[in-house]
Amino acid sequence: MGKKAWKLLCCLLIYVPLLVSSQDLVKSKIADKKLRICVVEGTGLYKKGAQNCPTLEAKSDIECVYGVDRLDCLRKIQKGTAHFGVFSPEDLLAARWIGAEILVTSELRFHNEFFEYQIVAVVDNEAHINTARELKGSKFCHPGHQIQNHWTEVLADYFETKLVPRECEDDLSPTESRIKAVANFFGPSCKAGPWVSDPEEDRILKNKYPSLCQLCYNPYQCGIGDKHWGRRGPLYCLTSGAGEVAWVRLDDVKSHFGFSGLPPEADPAGYSFLCPDGHLQPLDTRKPCVWLAKPWPSVAAQRNVAAKVQETVAGLNHDDVSSWQNALLMILETYHVNVTTLDNTIPVDDYLDQAEGFQDAYSFPSCNPPRSILFCTKSLIELAKCSWLQEVASVYGVEPNIQCMRADTQDSCLKNVQHKVSDVVIVDQDTRLRAESEYNLKPILYEYSSTLEDKYVVVAVIRAASNFKSGFDLRGKKACFPHYGGAAYLSVFESLMNHTHLIDECTDISSYFSSRSCNWHSQSKCSDVYNGEEGAMRCLLEGNGDVAFISYETYKKFKGNELGLTKQHNPSDFTLFCPFTKPLKAKAVCYLNWVSRGHVMISRTASELREKEIYNSLREIDRLLGKKHRVTTVPFTLYGEFDRKRNVIFRDNTESLRGRTEMYRDKNAGWLDTMYSKIAHKNCTHSKATTARSSGAVFLNAILVLIYFWF
Repeated sequence: MGKKAWKLLCCLLIYVPLLVSSQDLVKSKIADKKLRICVVEGTGLYKKGAQNCPTLEAKSDIECVYGVDRLDCLRKIQKGTAHFGVFSPEDLLAARWIGAEILVTSELRFHNEFFEYQIVAVVDNEAHINTARELKGSKFCHPGHQIQNHWTEVLADYFETKLVPRECEDDLSPTESRIKAVANFFGPSCKAGPWVSDPEEDRILKNKYPSLCQLCYNPYQCGIGDKHWGRRGPLYCLTSGAGEVAWVRLDDVKSHFGFSGLPPEADPAGYSFLCPDGHLQPLDTRKPCVWLAKPWPSVAAQRNVAAKVQETVAGLNHDDVSSWQNALLMILETYHVNVTTLDNTIPVDDYLDQAEGFQDAYSFPSCNPPRSILFCTKSLIELAKCSWLQEVASVYGVEPNIQCMRADTQDSCLKNVQHKVSDVVIVDQDTRLRAESEYNLKPILYEYSSTLEDKYVVVAVIRAASNFKSGFDLRGKKACFPHYGGAAYLSVFESLMNHTHLIDECTDISSYFSSRSCNWHSQSKCSDVYNGEEGAMRCLLEGNGDVAFISYETYKKFKGNELGLTKQHNPSDFTLFCPFTKPLKAKAVCYLNWVSRGHVMISRTASELREKEIYNSLREIDRLLGKKHRVTTVPFTLYGEFDRKRNVIFRDNTESLRGRTEMYRDKNAGWLDTMYSKIAHKNCTHSKATTARSSGAVFLNAILVLIYFWF
């Protein structure tokens, strides 16, 4: 099945029932004559909805509906819970595949041009480049990468994408294949900024294709902030005498060459516009030829209320700061804008087609066969979020892009990744050991949170009246674990290995605790009510255990009466216990280990090339859509609610995706990671003699420990 057909099928499966059921809802909402605007609060301190919605709702027939992100607003409009909102042109691109019945009514402009900006190619006349075919071997000045709001990666690379055919070599990633093709087509160039998300691989690529950094002001760094990087960077590269062709915004050309009232920084007579059809134009021409235009942000609405929305937002101003018109304009704009009414309400495709080259830029060819990263999801809501993520990542030029599939169970996903039916699955801290040992998977990235509370932190909980002094006092006692082989189990396993020397990876903690413990081995006979985090705590509360090893989050909920387990038990009767080590700071949390709550798993047999592709694509998605973005509102929330559901695919409190090296930099000691692989891939083939010697050694160690504590 083709990619577009697959997307359409997914969309139909997920959204058609919602759309059908929403038809009456839409009609009733229109009938009540109230318009609903979808508001995205954004990440800054100023909350425009909270500040302006009370005035808007009190003084007009417009109500506020809050969205998590801009595409959440699009879904709300599609379902009928909102009528209109503000969208970027990239949002509208991402909306096409669901066939959203919305019309563009107005533009939010901050100058009088028809487009937010236009992009042109400028050549040095002395280079004697008269047609696009003569660019082969020319010195290229590229704006660079990660320029934030001013460019997307797709727009920055459009010029080279149009000129340079891609090869899609099997032994190169799509990113390197494109870089190689550009390096072979152009001569010395400047293409500063990160080429890939991994700094080590970025340096390897820049050493491998040094010609693409040769014209940068600092060729070795070839990074963000270079004099030839950014919006004006290509012009400095061109007019300094280094470059021969620059890919740059038209408004920056006018400013640089003195056509906007500022003194010129170079003589415009020495340069020309290179047009897509192959001819040249002087820079002082009245109608420059452009390769690409970016539309303005716009107001889009449901088809059947679009005319009413257009009339409502027309002529909004800030003249009366206490008026509903001022409140609505404050909600619509991210900075002062002019709301420009279109001649007619217009479908999304027709609106975007007005911008030269814009839709073409986002229709770049992919490799055949596709190199997409296939994400395995375990529910319809996960598939829905993944499908939206797929479209957004494609719009923003992430390559290889992701595709999504659904399996019935997590085990099915693990098996799919094992057999390379899919590439990626995310598991929690209690499933990872099984993913490694039974399905031969390995982690490539980790969901990271900086606060201790948002990690999975393993703590030991005992009755406050207990006489336990150290972990050695737990020998032979009843222990309660949430899961056999989970993070708490492995944390205790590692602590006993490191501190008692009574067990190793080829033995088991079952030899340390009472046989009446819960979830201490695979054949645990405890009641199902003692499974999981709350179950392990209940096991301790009801006297079936002497110690419970659970997460710090669960312990805090118990102490805060959030688990519903405190009716017959006083939280003050239970406390944390430090089995072997005490925290250095007096009020620090006493814990055994911590581990990430989400692990991005791939096949252990994946090639090094495939591993790099997956790593860089997911890190780029994290950079664009994670919590470290620098824009006021995001098109899509990677870590946060999706359709009013929490922890879909990723946990809401995740801050970023990190690799293993970055995880070790965390300020909190005790990261439990190597224990998973150590247990999953242990080699415990012993002869009887070896086993006997090991047993004797363990027995001798036990005697020595007892002697030490008795005397």
